[in-house]
This record gives sequence, C-alpha cells and structure tokens, in this order.
Amino acid sequence: MFNELQIPDLLGQIISIVLMAVTILIGNRLVLKFKPTPYWQALVIATTSNLLGKLFVSVLHFPGYISYSIPTIAYFILSYYFFRPSLKQVVYYWLVGFAAYMAIHIIISLLFGWTFMFPFWDIRKYV
Repeated sequence: MFNELQIPDLLGQIISIVLMAVTILIGNRLVLKFKPTPYWQALVIATTSNLLGKLFVSVLHFPGYISYSIPTIAYFILSYYFFRPSLKQVVYYWLVGFAAYMAIHIIISLLFGWTFMFPFWDIRKYV
C-alpha cells in the first residue's frame, strides 16, 4: 500500500492529464450537464492546465502562488469558453471537480505513492 510505483515523467504527465479530465467530466455530469459529454473539451482543459503547471513549476520554478494560480485560471477560462456556465454553476462545478481531484490524489498517493496531482501534499505522511 505504501510502495512507490516508479513511472517515467512523460507517463506521469499523461496520467495526470487523464485524471484531471476525469474530474472535469465528473463536474460536468453532476453540475453542468453539458451534452454531448465533453470528452475532448475536458482533455483540452486538462492538458492546458497541466502543461502550464509543468512549465511554471518544473521549468521556470516560479513561486507556488503563481505556479498553481495560472493553471487554475486557465481551467476557469477554458471551462467558461467551452461550457458557458452561470457563476453559481461554475462555483459548484469547481467544488465538485476539486473534491474529485482530492479524492483521486488520496487514492493514488496511498496505492502508488504518486503525488503529481498535489506535489506539495504527500498523504502517506499522515497515515
């Protein structure tokens, strides 16, 4: 349960994008109810946000408040562009997606030792 499964960085990035896209689809399913199911939009939002995060965290080494804010802003802008939610919907959509993101992080951290969804929060330290 607490063994770390080593994977190449590129595979980790791909897994991170797919898992984030899943959280977007969960938010859509429970809150936005956008039809048809927005698979490609979720992948575009997740890919953009993840690559911006990788750029600002790992390449440019910007401070956390910038490195994590820019991908989040991109997530909101692209979500609005694709789905046109009301303010209330976007708040609920984000909360549901964030809760799903946290749940997935906890599960993959415990099972595989992966912390790439929240690199600063290794849940194994608290269990």
